[in-house]
Amino acid sequence: MRILTGFAVILFALTAPTLALSDTIPYKERVNVSVGESVVVHGARGDCGQAPDKSSISLPTLETGTLSLGKAGTRDSNSCGGPTPAIEVIFTATTPGRESFELFGDKITIRVK
Repeated sequence: MRILTGFAVILFALTAPTLALSDTIPYKERVNVSVGESVVVHGARGDCGQAPDKSSISLPTLETGTLSLGKAGTRDSNSCGGPTPAIEVIFTATTPGRESFELFGDKITIRVK
């Protein structure tokens, strides 16, 4: 029993960092994509520690593409003091050009080729 417990701890230690990294939603300040490509650019969070309500998330209209919501994960948040539940915000490029906009208080610059 003791060996199994030790093995479980080692197994968790080896897999936990991978699991934590795989669901972390990135914030990308600069994005370079081609028409038709999609990329996660940010994470929409709710109140610290609470999952966001998709119906309350407002996304701006862009000239070079569209923003949509993706899957749930976590986002590093300075105001929350670390990881907090979030939903991916995905940019899909539709028109060549360049634009900058603000999303959840953070600036994002996109270039579509």
